[in-house]
Amino acid sequence: MKRTVFIICLGAIISSCKNHPNAAPFDLAAVKNIIKDNNKLYRIAFISGDSAVFADLHHPSTINMPPDAPLMTGRGSMGAMIKTMPAMGVTDYKVESTNIYGGPEDVIEEGKYEVDGQGKVMEKGKYIVIWKQDEGKWKIFRSIWNKDGK
Repeated sequence: MKRTVFIICLGAIISSCKNHPNAAPFDLAAVKNIIKDNNKLYRIAFISGDSAVFADLHHPSTINMPPDAPLMTGRGSMGAMIKTMPAMGVTDYKVESTNIYGGPEDVIEEGKYEVDGQGKVMEKGKYIVIWKQDEGKWKIFRSIWNKDGK
């Protein structure tokens, strides 16, 4: 009888621990700083064509919707695309987050971007990125960007 009571109590304790993990509360301000740091890495990889760093900023299930191009899925497609930037004459990439919001599951970033090359603006536009955690790190899960009109 004592053993049965002990097993029931142990089960209740384990069950209660699973339902109330000691996870830190979601901190949007901290995530905004992480996104800002990730955007700095994104810029460096974009300019240099560093496909490994660029791909690592993306979630394994990433889907990206670039303008005037087919849907891109997976880290590999993003890494392959970024390798072409230096050959296209890209010398700078600027990003400005205009709004970041969300919760512990997904964080949304809205903003503006500019791609420069050979002393002139090559492309300018706006974007939306959905960030999601993968192995404890915030990664680009979905993104769509559109060029501004001329």
